[in-house]
Amino acid sequence: MNFLVSVIIPVYNVEKHLNKCLDSIVNQTYKNLEIIIINDGSKDASAEICREYAEKDNRIVFVSRENRGVSATRNEGIELAHGDYFSFIDADDYLELDAYEYLISIINEKNVEAINFEHYITYPTHEIEHISPDRAYGYADKYEAQRKLLYYYPFACNKLFTKKMIKDIKFNHQIARGEDSLFARMAFQNTDSVWFDRRPLYHYVQSDESAVRGSFRTAQLTATKLFDIYTVWYSKDFPLLLPYCMFCLETLMIMLYYDMWADSIDYREKQKEIFELFKKNYKTVKLCDLSLKEKLKLLLFRISPTMFCILHKFKIG
Repeated sequence: MNFLVSVIIPVYNVEKHLNKCLDSIVNQTYKNLEIIIINDGSKDASAEICREYAEKDNRIVFVSRENRGVSATRNEGIELAHGDYFSFIDADDYLELDAYEYLISIINEKNVEAINFEHYITYPTHEIEHISPDRAYGYADKYEAQRKLLYYYPFACNKLFTKKMIKDIKFNHQIARGEDSLFARMAFQNTDSVWFDRRPLYHYVQSDESAVRGSFRTAQLTATKLFDIYTVWYSKDFPLLLPYCMFCLETLMIMLYYDMWADSIDYREKQKEIFELFKKNYKTVKLCDLSLKEKLKLLLFRISPTMFCILHKFKIG
């Protein structure tokens, strides 16, 4: 079927990457696209670049607003969209040119509602193909899809959602890290047929301008709110997956702690709060069937967050 795909692109100060992103969308081999670009109060030339593309392509809906954040911007895109399928693209990333043609063909061939696909991690000098274990791919029902989202695919940008899946779901604008994973998991709760595909189609560009990939921002500490949200949700609908969800959140807390530790600003009080939250949920995570490496990572951080940070810096340095 020739589905209409609504591509929602929030834009904020990404003039260095924007042309490559938009070129990868407007030049897709699959032409039945509705391209919604929302400028979120950019201070650079991003808005001008968007206008130039909108003038040349009548599939583009361009809106410019004062800065409200990526979640509010994506939510506005959802309200404006008319597609059968929804795709969310970050403006500093880009797609393979046959991405949507391939995805729609898989949906038709496999007779599934939604699809999840792989990605590249793209650095300025090289690119790494993200590869998951073989068991990560293939058909999944509702429960299995939630399990795979915890293990392998936490993002919103490497998915194609049906309009029915999204319904009244919105990105949580009160959370500045992990909100896209929350959205994806909530949306996948509304379908019983998902195909997890092994082909990488999305280029996840590592740049300083990204909200997650750049320097630490205190707004990212709003991710602590996810503990209460997920505890209520998983306890009710997916109780067997709750410990694994807590493992994902504990790992996120470690990342936040390290980012603060590596920064030049004194975040000791915030680090203490993060560590106390980590200890509070540590027992739940111990119920997971984790690998030895995962267990050692959690244990080392539990014993000494500072020692963990020093060793982690040495490892990646």
